[in-house]
This record gives sequence, structure tokens and C-alpha cells, in this order.
Amino acid sequence: MLLLAFDTTANSVSVALLNESGVLVSRFLEMTRGQGEALIPMIADILSSAGRQMKDVTDVAVSVGPGSFTGVRVGLAAARGIGLALGIPMHGVTTFEMAAYHLKRPLTVVLDTKRGDFYTQIFPSGRKKPESPCIQTAEEVKALAGYWTGNGVSLLGEDSRFIQNHVIPAEAVGLIAMSRLDHPLAVEPVYLREADVTV
Repeated sequence: MLLLAFDTTANSVSVALLNESGVLVSRFLEMTRGQGEALIPMIADILSSAGRQMKDVTDVAVSVGPGSFTGVRVGLAAARGIGLALGIPMHGVTTFEMAAYHLKRPLTVVLDTKRGDFYTQIFPSGRKKPESPCIQTAEEVKALAGYWTGNGVSLLGEDSRFIQNHVIPAEAVGLIAMSRLDHPLAVEPVYLREADVTV
């Protein structure tokens, strides 16, 4: 098995290549725009570094949002293109799952919506399932118990409960996808809110 994973949902692009043993190689690049132009060369780079070719990839995984509307669309379009071209399984991973990967619980993932509020999802302690994601105000987020992670935490003015996830996003996407190969999440966008579009 050779799984290609990537994330373009925020101000970065990351790509990882994994097999049954774990992460073979990964790349991370911070950028506020241009993810679409950077993604394919980064994929080519990690394949070359691993001595593999695109035809060797057996599965593709991608973060499906929420996040930047453009970033989400870039990632999904690439995953679907690769999946359909190679005839291989496609796996979705939410941005919440990606951000919460391997962090202690209870944990709330807090993502900046760019509209003055936050996309949030609570991951309880133990084996309890995550709560449904929603949109909350800063006051509502501050009232939640447990730890916080995600790119929205810095906007809350409090960092005592913040936990930084040091796992490269694409690695988290790939590892989560590998953990549920028999029941993958569909590669469909998770927006939680419609885009601002004026005609």
C-alpha cells in the first residue's frame, strides 16, 4: 500500500506519503495563497524523494474542511483528479480531526472563520464520540471546558489552555485515513457555512 495525503485548507500546503509502516516522507510549506500552484510540484517532489511514481499510489487522502473555501476546493479537486485517474480509493479527513490528532482530551478545536466567530468541535475524554461541529462566538468558546487547539485560539486572547499540534497536517490526514481504511469518510467538502458570493 502507498497512500498519498495532503492538506490545503489553511495558510499552508503539506503533503505526505505513507505505507503500512507509517510516514515515509512529508513536506510542509507556509503560504497564504497559491496553494493550488504549489501542491502538484510538492507531490512530485515527495514521490521522487521516496523513489516512487504516481502510478505506485494505491490510495489518496485529503482534508475536506472546514477552512478556506478556495483551499478546500483545491485539495478536493486534486484528490478527486488523482483518485479517478488512477482508479484508487479516496479518503476524507476533516480539519477538526486533523487538528486534534494525537492531542490530549477533552479538547476543543477552534478554527478562525474570518468573520469574527469560530468553527468548533469538541473531542471529549475517553472513547466518547466527538460532538457535532458548529459555529460559536468567542464568549461561547471561552465557556467551554478542557484544552483548545487550532488557528482560532490566538484570537481569543487566552493561551493558558492552548495545545500546539506539532504533527505536519498531511501526516495527520494520512495516519487518520490509514486507521479507518475499511470505513473511509467521503471526499466531500465540509463548509458549515456558505461562501460570501455576490453576483
